[in-house]
Amino acid sequence: MLLDELLNDFPRERFLREHYQRSPYSGRAAAERLLKLGSWDTIDTLIEQTECDLLLARQGVPYTGARPRTAKEARELFAQGYTFALRQPDQHHAELSELARTFSAELHGRINLHIYCTPAGHHGFGWHCDPEEVFILQTTGRKDYLLRENTLHPVPLPDAMPNGALAAKETTPVETRSLGAGDFIYIPAGHWHMAQAPEEAISISIGLMAPTLLDVLDLVRATLASNPTWRKRLPSLGRASDLDDARKLELLRTLGAQLGGELQRALSDPMLPLRFLAQTAQFYLRSAGLRGGGR
Repeated sequence: MLLDELLNDFPRERFLREHYQRSPYSGRAAAERLLKLGSWDTIDTLIEQTECDLLLARQGVPYTGARPRTAKEARELFAQGYTFALRQPDQHHAELSELARTFSAELHGRINLHIYCTPAGHHGFGWHCDPEEVFILQTTGRKDYLLRENTLHPVPLPDAMPNGALAAKETTPVETRSLGAGDFIYIPAGHWHMAQAPEEAISISIGLMAPTLLDVLDLVRATLASNPTWRKRLPSLGRASDLDDARKLELLRTLGAQLGGELQRALSDPMLPLRFLAQTAQFYLRSAGLRGGGR
């Protein structure tokens, strides 16, 4: 398994029990075959031959210029201190696509893959947290990761993310994990972190968005939406309605009770777990697939 390659000789069962979705883990990876994917050759190819999304930032400030189209233009910005974040390169590169799909299949989640390239003595992004479980393989150079537990907004979602100002109010202790080429770190979803590069550094970051109970509810909602009963519009509840406030409230309570009963029946369907696993797995793998312009 790919996860076993990253964990090297650390038991997968112990990692899932003690660290996954709980606490950071770092160590020497056994995934030597992946190091070539995080290289300047890969970065140059993605910049020059694909439409891979490229985000640049220097000391926490985003770059506002045009996307570099040649390796030379990119290297010039890099020399000025800009960190590169190539976002979702797996949609443009066959081997990275296979990496994303394999990881998705092993841990069951949607993949958000990045390649980061940071100049020596710089950092691209300040303190932040991610909604995904983050697995990072250092492929070139060295990087220091500053980590601290998030007690202020510990379970973020993509549509409910804290900003950097909140991170500044955190009081938990800061720890540092140093990674060299071939090392690996896991950062749980919601954990505050920031990376600094004492020397030129390239890394592959695999963000995995594990499903939540809200995703189960979304599947049930889609099922209910296929029934005309639950698509039916409510009567007028505005000022022109012939219902007084008491009757409006009573109507909504009655309909809410009926909907609650239907939700309970849907959630109790013995086939729901199987449908949820099958549909989410298919969606996750499809979202990590190779797009046009790949190699």
